[in-house]
Order: sequence, then structure tokens, then C-alpha cells
Amino acid sequence: MKEKRKGLLQAAAVLIAGGAVGILLLMIVYGIPVPLIMENYSASLESIDSREGWHQYISGYAVSTLDNNTEFLMLKAAATPLPATEENYIQKVLRCYTFNSEWNHGLAFAQGEYDGQSFTCDSYERYWHGYLVLLKPLLVLFTYQDLIYLNIFLQFVLMFLLLGMLRKREMAYLQIPFLLLWIVGMQLIVMLSLDYSVCFYIYMVLTLLLLRYRKLRERYGLFFLGVGMLTSYMDLLTWPLVTLTVPLMILLQYESGMGDRIKRMVSGSFAWCVGYSIQWAFKWLAATLFLDDNVIADAVESLLFRSALEGEKSLTWGHVVMKNLSVFWNTPCLLLGGIMVLLTVFLVYKSRGKLQWANMIPCLLIGISPFLWYLVTRNHAYEHYWMTWRNLSITVFALYGGLAEAVNGGA
Repeated sequence: MKEKRKGLLQAAAVLIAGGAVGILLLMIVYGIPVPLIMENYSASLESIDSREGWHQYISGYAVSTLDNNTEFLMLKAAATPLPATEENYIQKVLRCYTFNSEWNHGLAFAQGEYDGQSFTCDSYERYWHGYLVLLKPLLVLFTYQDLIYLNIFLQFVLMFLLLGMLRKREMAYLQIPFLLLWIVGMQLIVMLSLDYSVCFYIYMVLTLLLLRYRKLRERYGLFFLGVGMLTSYMDLLTWPLVTLTVPLMILLQYESGMGDRIKRMVSGSFAWCVGYSIQWAFKWLAATLFLDDNVIADAVESLLFRSALEGEKSLTWGHVVMKNLSVFWNTPCLLLGGIMVLLTVFLVYKSRGKLQWANMIPCLLIGISPFLWYLVTRNHAYEHYWMTWRNLSITVFALYGGLAEAVNGGA
């Protein structure tokens, strides 16, 4: 009981510290003089303008969709000067003003002046916009084009590091599932997008840390609490579930007993959900306390709409699942999918005498998590299917990770 109470106090301290540090970091980076950012921001617009809206890198293939609208939003949020309103510094930081001629994101619309010219901007209070902690300093040194180039290089480095670490930790059987995760999830498109890359860096770096440090595995409750908080802080609701499921698959490799594996999976998932939701709610609470608007009410209204609890009542879970699956409805995807199924059947048949099917149960539970996510975020997942479909790569990763475990465990 004493240990449990201590753990709860530590978790509460981490949650409170996460919200406070989140605000502090934003206040620091908002102190970067806008002129230092503006030159690279202006040069970045050339690349964004050439790929308007939700641009399909391969025309006709929804799986190759680049979310340039959100990329543009992130750049604008990083470069927008704080408008001349009656609000104090912390209030303006919590508003997250972005260049805009319309009032369509948040609860405030303001005007300002920069370099002798007037501009208009609106707020976006519901999200933390924690990506600005990195993006603002980076735009001092690099253009958007530079960042994409560096992004490609760094992601390849991390992928090779992970494959090497898996072999070093005697988990080489997970190398193919990871390759399938990247292939099915169109890693090429992730590399070309800062928006999609946020969750990639979170799960990749934290997976490497989990493999490297035993203490993180021993304190997995606090670890996943922190992962959920970091995801909520940095991500704009792209494919956040991957930051839970991939590290969770790694954690399960260190347990052999079914009961312990299920316990870790449930506890880790619960901790992640608590961290994710409380961190997000902290922003709503802080904004409501510091601002004149009820950000909590606005956020809850948006949450109810995005979950289809309000608005489009006829939108069912089945509609959402089929909409996300529709991105694979093209000849190459169907052909490659068929080949994967045939190879899987062949592998199962060849290994039928030594398969330990029980090893797959926790992995199968991880594999259905995207479908539960679609149930909770019906409206968002339906309207943004060209982005949220990537959650389905988790299912492929979990299924083949489980199969690899079943084969390896019975060897």
C-alpha cells in the first residue's frame, strides 16, 4: 500500500510538472525575436505554396497525401509576431496566434503590425503546439526545405540504429515487423512531413531509450505516463497511438508469463491514456484560468464533435473503418497485400509444428487498438482519413510482431 501511494504521488507530481514545464518552454521560445525567424519563414513559403492543401505526392494515391495545410499552420504559428492586444505575455503565448485573415481556429481574432505592415491573426488555444519548442529555434537556422532534408537523413539514421539495437538485444525477429511498419505506413511520406514526423520521433527515440535503459522498463508506468504527456504536448492529432503501441511491443519482449504481459500492456496503456488526456486538459485549464474565454467549454465541444457524439450522428464506426481502409483500394496495394497474405500463410504452414500461439495474444490486443481509436475519434478519423489511416500500420506491425514472437518462442 505504501509503495502504491508513493507511485500515485510521483505520477501526480509528473503530471503537474509536465503542465508547468510545458507552459515555461513555450514562454521561452516565444521570446526568440521574430526577425530572426522571418527570413527563413518567408523562404519556406515557396515550398509550401508549390504543394497546395492536402497534396498527393503520387497523384491518385491517398496513402501519399501530404498535409500541407497543417505544415503551413505550424510555420505560421512559429513566425507570427505577438499582436498588440491588451493581453499580457503569458496570455498571448497560451493563445498561440497564427497569421490568418479568418476567425476559424480558436476564440480570438487580432491585428498587429510587423516591419511597417499590418497583419491579422487568429488563435488556436485547444492544442499545446509544443512542436514550437523545437520549430522556432530551428527556423532561426534553417528553412523548411532544409528541415525536410535533415528530416530524411535523421529518420534513416534512427531506423538503422533501431534495427541494430534490436539485433544487439536479441530481438532480431522484430526487424521485419518494423520494416513492415515503415513500408505500410509510407515512411517516405512521413519523412517529407514535419507534421507526421512528430509521432515518429517520439516513438523511435523512446523505443531506443526503452531498449537501452533497464530502469525505464522497471518504471514502465511512469515511462508511459510521460510518453502520453509528450505526445499530447507535441502532436496535432495525427497518429498519436503509435507512440503507445510501438514501445509497448518492446516492453512485452521482456516478459514471458502471459499474466505479467497482459498486466504490463493494460497498465502501460492506462498510464499513457492518463498522461495524454491530463496533459491536454492542463492546457485547457491553464488557458481558461489566464484568458477571458472558457477554453475548457470550447475544447469539450470540439471533443464531442470530433468523437461524433455531437454533430453527424449517422457516422458509424463501420463508416470510419471503411473510409480509412479505402486508401489501400488500388491495384499495387491490393497486389502487395495479397502477396503478404500468401507469404504469411506459407510461413505459418512451414512453422506449424513449433508455433506458440499464446505468444500472439497480447500482440493481437495491441493490433485492435487502432479500431478502438477510430471508435473514440469517429468524426476526426473519418474527415482526416488521408492522415489517420496510418494507425492501421500499427495493426500490421502488431500482427507480424506477434507472429514473429510465436515462431521465435517455439524455436
